[in-house]
Amino acid sequence: MSLLTTCYGPDIDALADEDGGFEAVSTDALLEFALRQWKSVAATLGFTSALARSVGGIQHLRGGLLGLHSTALAAFELWQGQQKTPSGKLPEPVRLARAKARQAVLVGHEQQHPDRLWTLDEPATGLPGGACFERGQAPVSGRAFADDGPAGYFHPARIGKPGPACAWESPVFLSLGTFPWVYGSRLVRTPPGLDWDTAGSLAPAVIGMRLCASMWQPEQNLRQDARPIVFAYRYYRQAAEPLIARLPAYDARTAIPGELYRRGLLLHAEQSSLEMHTLTGPLGPLAASTHNYIIRRFAAFFALRRSLLAGVVRLTAEQQRAIAHNPDPCLRPYAPRDLVLRLS
Repeated sequence: MSLLTTCYGPDIDALADEDGGFEAVSTDALLEFALRQWKSVAATLGFTSALARSVGGIQHLRGGLLGLHSTALAAFELWQGQQKTPSGKLPEPVRLARAKARQAVLVGHEQQHPDRLWTLDEPATGLPGGACFERGQAPVSGRAFADDGPAGYFHPARIGKPGPACAWESPVFLSLGTFPWVYGSRLVRTPPGLDWDTAGSLAPAVIGMRLCASMWQPEQNLRQDARPIVFAYRYYRQAAEPLIARLPAYDARTAIPGELYRRGLLLHAEQSSLEMHTLTGPLGPLAASTHNYIIRRFAAFFALRRSLLAGVVRLTAEQQRAIAHNPDPCLRPYAPRDLVLRLS
């Protein structure tokens, strides 16, 4: 029985098995796992060609795991910078101000909550600059992020006091572990996080992608308190279940071309593209491809966590320190005793 079952429950262990699972038996295995995650992300978002050109043959990649992540992130940055966004016609000073506000919030979250990166959930008034920017006469709200107040697939209704852009008191909620699908009420096929356009040297979407991808890196994975991630996963599953449950289970013998099916925790479109299918319910639309992306991000986190702890004797000193500093009590038995005593 693995740590995931004993500490969090069998549903989390089953989640880690989704999409092939993972056993970190070597550095090469970790590299292959990380590359698999990047290929999955690129296939859903649309930068597969850019990633392939940058990464090339994994056997020729320099810099190991860190080299892979930096190279893949650079490919994402180049591709994302070439996409047209709704703010393309805004005055440059407004685009710069908004990108600066977004990036300040993301970097601040990374610095203040290094063990809880998956979700940002803070009152706007407590975030850098109130999570707002000077919009001048531009036809935008002045808020750095969308107001995701209504109940959605990531959270219940968020209630705040109305006010002008730089005095709004609604909570800011961003699901960074599932970037670029960051808002619980906007799980359509087109990810809203890709609209965080680059302005000058500011690239908030790249920061968001980096935070998401950090969940597939051993040191950052081991720093994360898994308890809020378990909660986020179960909330999403419960919110999406009424829509998923309507679908028939996949059976290759009876599957009808063009129809959508449940296949384990994922969705499957028989002889069709997932992007053609969107489920609709009281919490809003849920694109089939988006659902699979979200499930795979959760699965990758827990598959890596389980595998690293199963091979705890092979962990580096930095990874062992990450376990010792982790506030999740489930990890305490895996921390070196001398480090635990020093931290006590």
